[in-house]
Amino acid sequence: MIKLKSLLFEQEEKKIHPLVSNWENEKAQKYASILIEKYGEPKVKGKQMLLWEDLELIDEETYEYKVKKIDKVYIIDESIPHSFPADHIDYVYSTLKIPQIQAKDGVSTIKPELVGKFAGVTGSIIVDGLKGEVTARCGDLVANDVTLNFVLDSINGKVEPTKDEYGDRILSLKKEVKENLKKWFSDKWVNIGKKDKSGKHPPCGTSGKKRGYAKCVPKSKAAGMSKKQKASATRRKRAAQNKAGRGGTSNLKGGGKKPIRVSTKPKK
Repeated sequence: MIKLKSLLFEQEEKKIHPLVSNWENEKAQKYASILIEKYGEPKVKGKQMLLWEDLELIDEETYEYKVKKIDKVYIIDESIPHSFPADHIDYVYSTLKIPQIQAKDGVSTIKPELVGKFAGVTGSIIVDGLKGEVTARCGDLVANDVTLNFVLDSINGKVEPTKDEYGDRILSLKKEVKENLKKWFSDKWVNIGKKDKSGKHPPCGTSGKKRGYAKCVPKSKAAGMSKKQKASATRRKRAAQNKAGRGGTSNLKGGGKKPIRVSTKPKK
């Protein structure tokens, strides 16, 4: 989000997903691979675009999403330079239907001057008055969430839609987003449900057969877990996947879909 070139992709590379292996723009390609890893394969798989619908966002380690459900998230194989409030590249979009600006009888209800103010703040706020939708475009979903909340607060009269207000909101996240994204790219994830010949947990990447669905955690976290804790977390993860009929990648019902999230700590 802030100085994406130095912030995101100078970290250890993640595996590029086959769906975007032919994309030309590296940043979009890598972030698309992260989204697929986190949310499963998208509903629309175009040559230059991936799109998820009715997506329930999963909180980042250091950021809790304010808008939990997004009508559309899509990422395009493109690279749009953007210099406000700091240099970065845009390629991922979050679209939200907003009841307060729903059109009536085919006529937009959002005030034209408000649309003009949004346009004056940043070129990454896209308003469709007839659909009653607002789309935020940036370099990650966190920045898009901040942008959409800025729009919602402006529409509801909570803030004035100014460049200073928007810039302060984005830049205030610089430290926590930087730490979060650095950790995401640098931390190695391992499958605590298996061990290789050397007795170590293998890297995540495949889920295996139905009864062997992977339970992946950061390597640093796995190091602090006991054998009993790992077994419990793996058992509950596999039970949740099997209950949902999504046991593993070899299972057509499970392959490519968003995994069931199960905490490493059992509920009391």
